[in-house]
Amino acid sequence: MRPDEDFKQIFFEQYHAGEIENCIQCGTCSGSCPLAEHMDFGPRQLFAMAREGDMNDVLHANTMWLCVSCYQCVVKCPRGISITEHMYSLKKMAAAAGIKPPKMLHLYRSFNAPVEKFGRLTDMAAMAGFGLRHPVDAAANIPLGIKMALRKRLEIRPASLSNPVGFLRVLEKAKALEDQ
Repeated sequence: MRPDEDFKQIFFEQYHAGEIENCIQCGTCSGSCPLAEHMDFGPRQLFAMAREGDMNDVLHANTMWLCVSCYQCVVKCPRGISITEHMYSLKKMAAAAGIKPPKMLHLYRSFNAPVEKFGRLTDMAAMAGFGLRHPVDAAANIPLGIKMALRKRLEIRPASLSNPVGFLRVLEKAKALEDQ
């Protein structure tokens, strides 16, 4: 793994994290986060660590992986810091460095793959994608799947898109923006 200073430079330059220099450590982000109690460090703590150059600890934290993108932290931040966007950046950096909680990354991929393929998320595709990598966890959810199927709340086949070409253009644009 590269030294902390290299990761700090990448985070601040490539991912425009200089904005976190404006953090006044008020804790509003952590106080408004629905999952803060499950995080290794709250967002403000994570940013303080990043400013100090403790990027190894930052990238090994579960904080950014637990972010559900509810944007409560962003809405309530008195300094208007794009906290959720920085969490995305840290996820990318951790994944690129090979630092990732496997189940969480597999879950993300299980959701993304059907969207990229069909333009929509289907329950079966997401469950199958995750279940193939984590069969014990998938088996534990079989009773829930049966209940959902009996109540006709389990989508088996994806519905067709009304404008697949338009969707593909949007997806390409999103990928291009992600690479910037």
